[in-house]
Amino acid sequence: MKVFVHTLVWSDREYLPELFDSLETQSYQDYTLRVLDNASSDGSLEYVQTRAPKSVVARNNKNRGFAGGHNQLLHFTMKYLEEDEDAYILLLNPDMVLHPDCIGHLVKALDEQPELSAVQPKVYRAFRQEGDDEAIAEKVQSDVLDTTGLRLNKNFRMTDRGAGELDKGQYDSIEHLFAPSGALVMFRLSALRDVMIENEILDDHFFAYREDCDLAWRLWRRGWNCAFVPGSIAYHYRGMYGAEKQSLWSRLRNRRSQRPFFAALSSRNQLFMLVKNLSFTNLFLYSPWILTTEVFRGLYGFIFEPQTRRRLIEFWTLLPAMLKKRKQIFRTAKRKPSELRPYVD
Repeated sequence: MKVFVHTLVWSDREYLPELFDSLETQSYQDYTLRVLDNASSDGSLEYVQTRAPKSVVARNNKNRGFAGGHNQLLHFTMKYLEEDEDAYILLLNPDMVLHPDCIGHLVKALDEQPELSAVQPKVYRAFRQEGDDEAIAEKVQSDVLDTTGLRLNKNFRMTDRGAGELDKGQYDSIEHLFAPSGALVMFRLSALRDVMIENEILDDHFFAYREDCDLAWRLWRRGWNCAFVPGSIAYHYRGMYGAEKQSLWSRLRNRRSQRPFFAALSSRNQLFMLVKNLSFTNLFLYSPWILTTEVFRGLYGFIFEPQTRRRLIEFWTLLPAMLKKRKQIFRTAKRKPSELRPYVD
């Protein structure tokens, strides 16, 4: 099976040397690396052109977001494959460092289980501890978990499973998940083709944030499964850190430290995802949790966050497009809404 590694670069120059070092030391080397630069302004493109010139696919003149950029990479790859030819696609954030056996374990899992649409590695947190001299800042690959996949909560928000926990072996079993994290995940291309809507795999309207949750939900509805592969390990220099289990006050404090643009997208895109994928039955059953969360977040964002206010108004202008996509998702679904409930925590 052909394997393609896709990474989308947006002013990520500081992370690229470690990323490329880890790719070059993979025990599994039978892959093709493809990089798209999303209008970087920090020399990222120049670095990639020097380090791995054959990997560069294109450079966008403006930032097309995570969804739009990865759709470009996916369509570029599909263009050079036969119409029914399958492949494995690793979506890889540029602020990742892969353990030498990371890719090999993911490929093996997909080879052995053809019903899987995606496989999720165990991802730990990496840090840069700045000292007096930034040139000798210490890099720490911790044993604190960043994600072991996404968990579906009663309010139908997805959170990184195990985030902030010290790894004590509590996530060392291979198991099915509802959703993988888009930060690092290997997909089966035939599964992605199966859920395309109007030539989109990731929803371009999302731009960034929660597009991976939307894609995972659509894959699940079409009958595909996702698995966690703990033998596959990576480290993530995530921009924002938080624990999976937090109080409302902690979540509010973390939100206030986010960049307003991304907080606004997250709020709007959560509503997009619910409109597209949530059945009326599950909305009724889980309405106390869903409405409490969304009403509180919506009111807070509308009152205190100007960018969120604009995005929430924008939600209503794009609602017809979301409803159109919803029709296709429900028309082609192979799983009933009731089958989702065992995944809700």
